[in-house]
Amino acid sequence: MTDTARAVERLTQTHTVHLDGAEYECAPLLEQLRDAISSSMGGGSGGGGGAGGNLINAEALGLWQHIEDIARAWLNEWRLPHAGDLINVVPRFAQATQAQHAAGAIDDDMRDELDAAFGKWIYRIEDLFDPPHQKELTAPCPSCGERHHLSQEKDKQGRVIETRQLAAVTIPVKRGRAVIAECRCCGAMWSTETELVALAEAMGIEVDVVALRALAAAPLEDVFAT
Repeated sequence: MTDTARAVERLTQTHTVHLDGAEYECAPLLEQLRDAISSSMGGGSGGGGGAGGNLINAEALGLWQHIEDIARAWLNEWRLPHAGDLINVVPRFAQATQAQHAAGAIDDDMRDELDAAFGKWIYRIEDLFDPPHQKELTAPCPSCGERHHLSQEKDKQGRVIETRQLAAVTIPVKRGRAVIAECRCCGAMWSTETELVALAEAMGIEVDVVALRALAAAPLEDVFAT
């Protein structure tokens, strides 16, 4: 199974994962994300429909809308059906990407970029339930120019009950995972070594490329110096 096919399976189907030598059956990640929108889970919680359910998880809602906007927008761009449940739309988007590439409507670079989105969505959903260590970069995002992002928690009536100011650009880090930098404001992502080095240069940050390659075993502070 290709990386894209496996990513789509994890997003949209019940699937098995292997962890510490054991095998577990998991619900589709998009289903877990949808459940989290109206749950009262706190940071680091394992997910699902928590007790109470009196709060809207703005981060989960924002991620759901981000995935929805991208998948439906591309299908609409290609004049393909884009209505229906997001769990059905995402596989349709993956199949359409392959078909558009085969037809010459998108080039290799665009195909790679769109295929990479599914894996990035998995990372972001997993990080919602099991937050990684966050390295926040204090310089403005080179893509949108924003320096800060306001994170708001709302109740079901839409009233803001808590607001936090965070750095716009952050690097969520988990041991053994490839490094991805992302902007909380515009959604831009930098995932390859070349992109991360370019990001650091654009932000005026020194980057240790050797440490970057060995990040799975290196403290984050050894890589980016702000």
